[in-house]
Amino acid sequence: MLGLYVHVPFCVKKCNYCDFVSKPSGCDLKQKYVDAVVSEIRRRGNGSMRCDTVFIGGGTPSVLTERQLDQLINALRGSFNINENAEFTVEANPESLTYEKALTLKHAGVNRLSIGFQSLAPRALELLGRAHDADKALEAFDNARRAGFDNVNVDLIFGLPGEPAGEFEDTLRRVVDLSPEHISAYSLIVEEGTPLERDIASGVTPEPDDLTDRNDCRFAIDYLKDAGYSHYEISNFAKPGRESKHNTRYWLHDEYLGFGPAASSFEGGRRYTNTRDIDLYIEKNGLAELDEDCTLTREELMNEYMMLGFRLIAGPDIDQFERKFGVPAAQVFGEKLEALAKKGLITIDQRDRRPYRLTAAGLDFANEVFREFV
Repeated sequence: MLGLYVHVPFCVKKCNYCDFVSKPSGCDLKQKYVDAVVSEIRRRGNGSMRCDTVFIGGGTPSVLTERQLDQLINALRGSFNINENAEFTVEANPESLTYEKALTLKHAGVNRLSIGFQSLAPRALELLGRAHDADKALEAFDNARRAGFDNVNVDLIFGLPGEPAGEFEDTLRRVVDLSPEHISAYSLIVEEGTPLERDIASGVTPEPDDLTDRNDCRFAIDYLKDAGYSHYEISNFAKPGRESKHNTRYWLHDEYLGFGPAASSFEGGRRYTNTRDIDLYIEKNGLAELDEDCTLTREELMNEYMMLGFRLIAGPDIDQFERKFGVPAAQVFGEKLEALAKKGLITIDQRDRRPYRLTAAGLDFANEVFREFV
């Protein structure tokens, strides 16, 4: 089974914190992009490759017209054998998710929406450079429900610079009142070269505060648990049975194909990434040279498997590790795992089917765990 990912590189505006590959949606390239990515999809699919997850992300896929979205989805369905019960997700931002567009996606067989709220606080939305306000976010969620979506994710960001007391908590409470099936809550990452990074470097915006970040994270974990959400991955919470199947594919090191500029694929131990140059991708009709193309060694694959597995609250699936690599994880990584346990970053319980998992301190300092497997 494969997962399919399509990158839509357009947004109403570039957010202050974002370093993703995208262009303004007002440009005249959207149809040319759709034609190019449809060409790539048809070229790489043979109609028989079986898929059980599809994710159209970005950028902002919801800035495409209803016709363009149909064109893209039809190409996927015509080129791959997508399971009848496959999870089919499309990302959307509030300013472009109309009721009509949500209904178009529902009729096209999309069964999961991921809506980028990021916050409901006016100060936070302005700081992040979002193109919507709280009312528009709530309207977009209502549009999704009215169109018949019963599997909706809401994206949030916490740990923002200058965050006043209670700001993130208030947003989270309001989002939980909506009762989405899934909530993703991410710690802000200040990416190099973004407007936010420049504002922080020049002193216009204060540095993010580590204590605020940790307090927000711990509040989210406790509050969402009480609200009936399972904390199944570092940044992800779901109602029972509503975990993101597509994203879980990444954390379990399963295979996927990516289409569009900057999209990555992983199959047979090979990872390759399309050009990040949107204009070149369009000019070459989806056939531009790859930006990255490497076949990972067995050692690299084992390390990556463990690193990604530790993103899951349950920890790496070591039975699957042994099936993949023919050797127990403890035989390969025993010393590293023991050292991490002594630091209090992971627990080890050999009675458990998944004996290695992050502690509360490990959640706070997960990157220290990940570095052991890089």
